[in-house]
This record gives sequence, C-alpha cells and structure tokens, in this order.
Amino acid sequence: MKVSGRVGIVVIGNNVKIQNNVSVYEGVVLEDDVFCGPSMVFTNVINPRSHVSRKHEYRPTLVRRGATIGANATIICGHTVGRYAFIGAGAVVTKDVPDHALMLGAPARIAGWMCECGVRLTVSRRQGTCLDCGHRYRVEGERVEPIAEGMEA
Repeated sequence: MKVSGRVGIVVIGNNVKIQNNVSVYEGVVLEDDVFCGPSMVFTNVINPRSHVSRKHEYRPTLVRRGATIGANATIICGHTVGRYAFIGAGAVVTKDVPDHALMLGAPARIAGWMCECGVRLTVSRRQGTCLDCGHRYRVEGERVEPIAEGMEA
C-alpha cells in the first residue's frame, strides 16, 4: 500500500514513543502505539540537494499501529511500515513493509514475523505461534493475520 494524503503535516498518534535524536518531518504519520528508537531517521525527499528546493516533492511516510523502529534505522520516504512490524536496529527500509514483518539489514529484508506483543513468531506449516503470549497467526507468503480463537489454521 502506498501512502496518500496531505504531506504538509505531521501526525503523531496516542501512546507513541519517540526516543532521543529522532526528527519527525513533514509528511510522516505515526499511528497509535508506535515506537521510534534512538537516532532512527525518517527522510522526506528522495533526491535532496542543498541548492535545489524540493519541498513540493516531499513524499509521505506512514507507520501503522504498533510498529517498532529500532535504533539507527532509516525509513526512506514514500513507504508504509505495516501494523506491528519490527524494524531492526540499523536497518534501511526502502520499500513497503508488511504487517508483522521483522525487517533486518541494508536494504531491509523480511527475516521473520512478529507477534503484536513484540516477540518473534515460531512458524511451522503456515502457522505462527507466539511462545510468550500464545497468540496464533496464519502465515501465507508475505501476509500474516491473527487466527481468532476457536478457528482452525
């Protein structure tokens, strides 16, 4: 999903934690319960130049509910970080991130899946299970969805 909407504003939801040395630029939307780790970076222009004003080229960035962005990670503008995704420390996000994805590296790649409680899921036979809280998820390709209690996987 690409981000759309007004770029000239910043939106910070409820219970968002923004740690030291983080700048939140125009066009960034942080939904509820987002965590921005120390010194992580948002960008807002793809091709910045000191001598060329490109404010009309700002690209919006959306960080969905419950996502965590680790220390020193970079989120390149124009992308969406999915619900409850976890961006590892130092990762560089250059594309949209699916819900519940664990993203590591530069550029960031999917390295696993995360529970809403922040624990990495154990995945077997297209089903993810949180060993901490017991929640279960259906895993199909790059799509992860909670399994309602009483539902078969």
